[in-house]
Amino acid sequence: MNKLLPFIFFACAVTLLDAQEWHNFDKYQETITRKEFCRLLDRVYNPSKAVYAYLNVTDEYVEMFDDAEKATLDFTLYFAKPGESPRDAKQTFKTIPQLKDLGNPASKPLQGVRIVIDPGHIGGKWASMEERSVIWNNNPVIREGDKNLQVARFLKTSLEAAGAEIYMTHEKPEPVTSTRPKDYVEEARQKVYEENKVDEAAAAGRRAFFQKLINWRAELYFYRRAEIAQRADNIRAKFLPDLNICNHFNATEKSGSGEIVKDNRHAFFINGCYGPDEVTNPMTRYFMFSKLLEQPLQIEMAVGDALTKKMRKIADLPPVKYGVEKYQCRVNDNPYLYARNLAVSRQYPGPCVILEPFYMNNAWTAERLAAGDYDGTRQLSCGTYRSIFREYADAVTEAIVESYSHWTVPSSKLTTSADTPPPHQ
Repeated sequence: MNKLLPFIFFACAVTLLDAQEWHNFDKYQETITRKEFCRLLDRVYNPSKAVYAYLNVTDEYVEMFDDAEKATLDFTLYFAKPGESPRDAKQTFKTIPQLKDLGNPASKPLQGVRIVIDPGHIGGKWASMEERSVIWNNNPVIREGDKNLQVARFLKTSLEAAGAEIYMTHEKPEPVTSTRPKDYVEEARQKVYEENKVDEAAAAGRRAFFQKLINWRAELYFYRRAEIAQRADNIRAKFLPDLNICNHFNATEKSGSGEIVKDNRHAFFINGCYGPDEVTNPMTRYFMFSKLLEQPLQIEMAVGDALTKKMRKIADLPPVKYGVEKYQCRVNDNPYLYARNLAVSRQYPGPCVILEPFYMNNAWTAERLAAGDYDGTRQLSCGTYRSIFREYADAVTEAIVESYSHWTVPSSKLTTSADTPPPHQ
């Protein structure tokens, strides 16, 4: 679901950054020009330019400071020398030149490509806590995490048929983190008291009110922060991907009240657009520079554009429209694709695209979700359709195959879309 929350809220509890972590950027020395560094920073990663308060940029290098007073230096990154080609960075994912070296057959365009599938949220008994469990129009309960898992299972099969190696962050509606909300109660209590400017004695007079706030925040730390961080840790430890696909279903802010809306839209996100208040946090700046220096943008935009085209074949919906916002920005001429600082794309290594198609609290979407999975087509009150889960998975597969085929399959062997892996029937 697409709620515009202040994203620094989820990063602010992680403020301790080992000074040695900055030396992970040593592999990026002389891998980017000053011009390209500043272009990416200004256009995609920090359009507000607030982060320059922590930088000293020269023609030869950029100094990254821990504080706005620039008293403590975190790291110095040297730019590629003028007139010389940037050095190749040792990325964790296959760059486009490396993908071209694969020379795959048209029948297996994703051979040698490692893809993480991250079904959004947890689902199951955790869905209510996640605020992702709703009933609309007397349909059966719709738990987004469960629906995301259904799509992911079909997607895994299709991508493997195209030759990809797949890692799913979870395959059942259970958290991967071993922690639980109770582990964050004291941290949540301190934060709630701080925000409300009360102490234990003052809070005692409204104990039920404050306990509700504390419990809500402890749950949020569990499923939004700890769960995503553990998935990211698992990916880094077990399976460094060439691409991360995070599949969701979207909804309006009215969805929690059980309200059905006429509107229905698509949105797709890549990492970027760190807000001016977010870059005051050292850990957030570290993540931002990690993503900028990885330079995944060309792959992310190609996949994002292809996803837009394929998802619009399922339903030609308009894009989610944002005004002049400091927490999201366009990255190209695709009105559906935005850069946004989300915990998933911030922490997952390599190119990452987050899918938020359809509004679940739209009657058309809700009916198709409530119909569940089935073979072939079925007559619904909104029309005759295949399973929305299979259509979703097929669209994503076709988009990834189309994008990667241009790099992995020699042009003489490129096939038409009819020759890509067949959709689920």
